[in-house]
Amino acid sequence: MARERFVRETDFETEASEPAVMSAIVITKSNRNERGPDELRNGDWWTNGYQNWDEASFKKRLRVSRDTFEFILGEIKDLIKKEPTRMKPHPTPPATQLALCLYRLAHGCTFLTVGDLFGVAESTAHIIFQDVCKAIVGCLYDRLVYLPRNLQEWSQELENFLANWEFPCVGAWDGFHVYVSTKLKNFCSYKKRYSVTNMGFIGYNKRFMWAAVGAPGSTHDSRLLRSCGIYSEIESGDVLPNRSLNLDPYGEIPFTTVGDSAFPNHSWLLKPYKEGTRITKQRYFNRRLCSARVVSEHAYGMLKGRWRILYKKTDCHLDNISLVIMTCIALHNLCIHRSDPCNPRWTLQVNELNLIRNGDAPAEDGNTAREAIANWLWDIREERNAVP
Repeated sequence: MARERFVRETDFETEASEPAVMSAIVITKSNRNERGPDELRNGDWWTNGYQNWDEASFKKRLRVSRDTFEFILGEIKDLIKKEPTRMKPHPTPPATQLALCLYRLAHGCTFLTVGDLFGVAESTAHIIFQDVCKAIVGCLYDRLVYLPRNLQEWSQELENFLANWEFPCVGAWDGFHVYVSTKLKNFCSYKKRYSVTNMGFIGYNKRFMWAAVGAPGSTHDSRLLRSCGIYSEIESGDVLPNRSLNLDPYGEIPFTTVGDSAFPNHSWLLKPYKEGTRITKQRYFNRRLCSARVVSEHAYGMLKGRWRILYKKTDCHLDNISLVIMTCIALHNLCIHRSDPCNPRWTLQVNELNLIRNGDAPAEDGNTAREAIANWLWDIREERNAVP
């Protein structure tokens, strides 16, 4: 009896509450807004320019030559081509997509601006930008950003560092910041601005041979390098060639690289002597090392000068900032690959100096290698000054 009474009361309450619930739904329901007419967009600026711009005007806008543009387009065209749909029977052509991406990378403007220039909606411009960046990184990054693959290529790096900057090394390490739109505490750098920290290993011709991107701005250069796999690989002898440099009469040292005072001092990574040293030989060593390390400063200047999206505060989500930086690095290397190499300014050649020796390099610490190079460079300087 009690159960039946409970069921009757429940049914009664349900029936009594239904009109009130329906009334509430009717009162709170809002009419769905009708979709307005699509904005009239015109992409004639790009269409006419693509056909009529001369080489200088084309490169001024997209920061690459027409030949380089066509090369990139040929590589990624199949990856970004869009099929017609019922809602969009005329999809954006691959050439327009690539131009839109390059223009934003080159000028750092908003998606609304590039959308108006290329005749697409702001949301469409964002999708196109992401798709093209992914295609460039997926197709070109590993082909363009790589370490020397054999002893001949490492020797070429050594020879050109000697010829251009009079220092026996095979690459330069340095970090650089890209400012981002975030307020996360660990992204606040020592410059009191929010950024991501990145690091590159730069060759004699300002090419990125390796890069690590997207670390929080508060990360120190030394800590970032130690956290990367390449650090342990170099320490275990899996990266630099198993050869030594003969700095007669000061002994032999392993192949070495250079960095600024923020890096640890190793036999394979040399840093300057302490700033303010009064020893003339050490000051001369610092000057020679800094002249070799300047390739990294030049590389970052070229990277940010060509692709201004990295120079300004990047209006990009943190999840996508690494993709943007990797795209710019790949394009930077591509532009170097497709241009004429710099002519060497110094006549000394590696073979003439008999620098490279077979066999294992002696396991010396960074101070010993640095002292040997300092003495060797100082002797060369003294011999030059002694020539009448």
